[in-house]
Amino acid sequence: MAGPICCGLTGHLELCLHPDFWGRPFLVGDWDGDVVAASPETAEFGVYPGIPVHHARKLCPQASIVDPDPPAAARLRKLAAIALYDLAPVVEPRADGTFLLDLEGAAQPSLVIRETRRRLREATGRDPQLGLAPGPFSARLAAARARAGRLLRVENAAQFLAPLSIAELDLDREALERLDLLGLRTLGDLARLGPRQLQSQIGRPGRLAARLARGEEPVGLEPWRPPAITAVHRQLEPPLEDREALLFVARALCDDLGRELGLRGAGARRVRVKLRLDAQHPPLRGGQGGAEEARESAVRQPLTTGPELFGLVGSWLRAWAPAAPITELAVELPQLEPAGRRQLRLWVGGDGSLEEVTAAVERLQERFGDEVAVRPRPFLVDSPVAAQRYRLDPA
Repeated sequence: MAGPICCGLTGHLELCLHPDFWGRPFLVGDWDGDVVAASPETAEFGVYPGIPVHHARKLCPQASIVDPDPPAAARLRKLAAIALYDLAPVVEPRADGTFLLDLEGAAQPSLVIRETRRRLREATGRDPQLGLAPGPFSARLAAARARAGRLLRVENAAQFLAPLSIAELDLDREALERLDLLGLRTLGDLARLGPRQLQSQIGRPGRLAARLARGEEPVGLEPWRPPAITAVHRQLEPPLEDREALLFVARALCDDLGRELGLRGAGARRVRVKLRLDAQHPPLRGGQGGAEEARESAVRQPLTTGPELFGLVGSWLRAWAPAAPITELAVELPQLEPAGRRQLRLWVGGDGSLEEVTAAVERLQERFGDEVAVRPRPFLVDSPVAAQRYRLDPA
């Protein structure tokens, strides 16, 4: 494919969910299952994803073990993808903490790379490793060899890939063992053998492996699009009757939504709250257990932060009288609109049109008052008092 491709690696997103363990050996997985993700500190003990957790525990007894949380990891993936979405024509996020951006056609690739680093750090809390190469395969391997917060550039993919192990390919154990028996241990070995010959040895995956080893990059990115509607929900166990506890949960959900809105530069024009009621409990004030109650309303100005959302949601919940204890709380934003998105073309290099910049300033003034954006104008230019030499007029 055409490139260049920028790859940001944050580590497996399940690891990003546990900052309290960073810098110490820990792994993610069910006690009776396999390791989903392992911190770098466990590698020297022979721990890697896919081995049984009980075996990993024997190899590295000092490692902490945390349960996987796929919904939280999926949400973090979405947040990071939203943060990157307006940086490149095509963005592909992956569950293992790999984020690929196609920079073909980007006006300022160096600026995109800097913003990728900053936004991934903001979204995940970790400094990403960055790789820049002609295609996604070589870009990912370049990022894996970069230091945290640094970029590794690859100009010649075939030359960069040649000394790397065939274990970098997505091949099953049987195929890797067969290649090893044939004396093919590096990607350079595969590149010299060629696609047709390699296919005759290990089947169809061999053709793709040989092309990747040659730096041909036959597989493109899968474009990701942010959802038009965003929502968060929380299962409540045991069911809640206490109003303060419900408000506490609602505040956390609104903060999550506010963070997403900030990353995608959007505001909520409509808000919906749903309560799922306990089917096992006699209705408190009539009604039907197990039913769903909802409130929905449009707002005059787009809500863009967690406190703004909770101001509305909290007022509803304080006045709400559900018919039974609550087993699930959901906050949905069915109508979004752009609201101060961090558009690089508005603020960098003078690329934004006067109309776009003026509209952005007017939105700020409408929300926060005329004084939020001011223009300095000469006043008493000869005054010995610096503060008198200019006056600040609303922009």
